[in-house]
Amino acid sequence: MRSGQWGRFTAGLLVGSVCTAGVGVLMLQHPRFVSRLESHLQSLLPQDTPAIVNLDRVTVSCQIGSPGGPISPLIYGVAGADPATLSALGATLNRWGGNPADRYNWVVGHAWNASRDWEFRNLNYTGGTGNSADNFVSSTVTARSVPLMTVPALGWVAKDTNNDHRSAGVPQQGGPPVAAGSAAIAGYDPHANQAATSVASLPTKPGPLSDPADPNAQAVYQDEWIHHLVDKFGAAPKGPTYFAIGNEPDLWSTTDTDVHPTEMGYEAMVAMYEQYASAVKAQDPSAQLLGPDASGWTAYMYSALDRGSDNYATHADRNAHGGQPFLAWWLSQIAKHDKAAGVRTLDYLDVHYYPQASGVDSSASDPATQQLRIRSTRSLDDANYTDESWIGVPVNLIPRLKAWIAANYPGTKLAITEYRWGGEKDASGAVALAVVLGTFGRDGVDMASYWQSPPIASPAGAAFRLYRNYDGHGANFGDRSLPCQSGAGQVAAFGSRHSDTGEVDVVLANEDSTHTATVNLNLGVSGAHSLDRFKVAAGSSQIVQDSAVSSGAAISLSPYSLTLLRLKAA
Repeated sequence: MRSGQWGRFTAGLLVGSVCTAGVGVLMLQHPRFVSRLESHLQSLLPQDTPAIVNLDRVTVSCQIGSPGGPISPLIYGVAGADPATLSALGATLNRWGGNPADRYNWVVGHAWNASRDWEFRNLNYTGGTGNSADNFVSSTVTARSVPLMTVPALGWVAKDTNNDHRSAGVPQQGGPPVAAGSAAIAGYDPHANQAATSVASLPTKPGPLSDPADPNAQAVYQDEWIHHLVDKFGAAPKGPTYFAIGNEPDLWSTTDTDVHPTEMGYEAMVAMYEQYASAVKAQDPSAQLLGPDASGWTAYMYSALDRGSDNYATHADRNAHGGQPFLAWWLSQIAKHDKAAGVRTLDYLDVHYYPQASGVDSSASDPATQQLRIRSTRSLDDANYTDESWIGVPVNLIPRLKAWIAANYPGTKLAITEYRWGGEKDASGAVALAVVLGTFGRDGVDMASYWQSPPIASPAGAAFRLYRNYDGHGANFGDRSLPCQSGAGQVAAFGSRHSDTGEVDVVLANEDSTHTATVNLNLGVSGAHSLDRFKVAAGSSQIVQDSAVSSGAAISLSPYSLTLLRLKAA
């Protein structure tokens, strides 16, 4: 579930609101006026707006002789998908996550609490009987995908599936604890609701582990869950390998206020992760662990405790920790802990990211939102792009996070385990998703999962399949990223090579809503080559194989269309 809606209660935070107006361009037809008009208009454009170019002649150069860099297969992930969806999309990763994951009782096997998403009621979230987590792992593996599991780390899980067991009198928002170590906040003590809905959930069991677990035990133990998974499926990599410690713990005081009203500070976030991560590694040393599962921009920079009474303006918790952005400080502390323990407990820095510009992550399809949706993909890696939202500064997400990793815990990989760009049924959503997936591969993201999955028969679904199942028989984008440069900002280009066969694939996206782009593809080698062509027309959910083209010929890209070109013998 999209629990990462951090923007809705932090609007206006830190830097105020920035809104960049679109620039309407009247293209006069007489050649005598065009050059002068274009020069004048370009002088008026904001710094981060692509210059006006002639899409009648665009050169895209891809160096197919380059060794390239690795593209992680785990960037093509989704969440909570059934086997048919996984197979049709060609998804490589299936995430067990979202708000309910933190309240899942593995001993009961099918019990959750819906938290604020649905009246803090207990329920059987997936339906059916048996152990839901086991069923998820089995069905995911059957579809030849990899499960990413969330370890409940909040401290309380649902005691049963009875919908009448719910929390009452819950405040709209949590706050700081009334005293150090207290579970209560001013005006609210969670103990009654904890008893009404939940049982305690602890990282380690003080005694022998058993499988199955004792259903009459006074608590649920997460190390015993990992023990169970290893018993049933084997240790990593044969069994479940990837585990996220908690789901967006920075938002627990908002989403799970009934049982966890206290806001998490810098120190609490580290302590919680160390306890649960160490418990998992003790049961399966080969497991790969992700944290801290930060909900978004605010959580990268501050702790929940920093919210205070002034919406993060004074951020006392950050100031008490040297003024460091939360994620940078958190990485340094986990590195220090792991060095002392002699065990790496963190394998992936894990964040969630949703574009915050108005209307982008929605079904809106008006022209202004379409253009903003595509433009906002630049927030992933463009240091010159000022985010057109309440953030109001360059996000530069991937380089920023990689720099924090390099400075504070080198060797840690990067995971973006919740993202979505909206417009799933619109051409702009398809173009945006194609650019996002291409960027993840080119920039070396190690793991990513869409929330939840683009509908198979949708433009966004077609964009996903263009990378993972473009011929309907499992044909996919390569595993080595090749350098590609486009001569026009409105044409995005991503290249790859298959390390086993040498096949080269190039994805082209026309980001312009009205103009057809004519592309000349330069592959960096002499001679013309025959290229298979697969196309997604604007707004289509179908990938159509068109007639082959020559690398020396002009390739036409209609507005908001996607094209994959395949060179079988590179």
